[in-house]
Amino acid sequence: MAIEQQPGKQLSAKGAARRRFTRAGAAASGVLLTLHSQPGMAAVVCAGPSGFQSGLVSARPNDPGACAGKSPGAWKNTDPAPDSSSTGKGGKGGGKGGGKNPTPSPLPDKVWPAGALPTDKFRSMFTCNLEMNSTYGADICTLDYILGNDATFDQYKLGAHLVAAYLNVLAGLSGFQTVPMLQNIWKELRDTGHFSPTAGVQWDAQQVVDYLSGTMG
Repeated sequence: MAIEQQPGKQLSAKGAARRRFTRAGAAASGVLLTLHSQPGMAAVVCAGPSGFQSGLVSARPNDPGACAGKSPGAWKNTDPAPDSSSTGKGGKGGGKGGGKNPTPSPLPDKVWPAGALPTDKFRSMFTCNLEMNSTYGADICTLDYILGNDATFDQYKLGAHLVAAYLNVLAGLSGFQTVPMLQNIWKELRDTGHFSPTAGVQWDAQQVVDYLSGTMG
């Protein structure tokens, strides 16, 4: 299966990845992006794959919050629900992880959007074939695991970015994407080694990751 055969290198800095994708995937349709590389920047892509390939990258939804996707790292380090018994005030800062660089919240205390739990299996949302039984389809491969454990089989962090995009959809942070859209991206990559955002165009796993990372801050 194409996305598992070679561990490959992890993506470089987000800005470089986006610039590389502009040349490799979007340049063919004349798309020009102003891409930034500063950490914490807002999402620069606010369109589904076909719209992005067609040059509709700056068409933001009426709701600004619908173009505010979080990265895999942001979801991995989501704060736990406030515990009034530990602080007496019901706020952050009274326990572990309350400092400037909080440690990832222990399961199952993370606050994720309704419909998703950190302990859900990756395969429950993104179906896996038999060849993936020891990788994406393994019991250990939960949504939380794939987000932040640098799994060697997750080439280019494809699974991590798909999970982050999935959570962004559930949280209403990516109004231009849908769960079936993300599942179809995964299915095409799984079965053919590429994804076609529009007729005559093929993206490999790295280009898909570059697109998804562009939808995240």
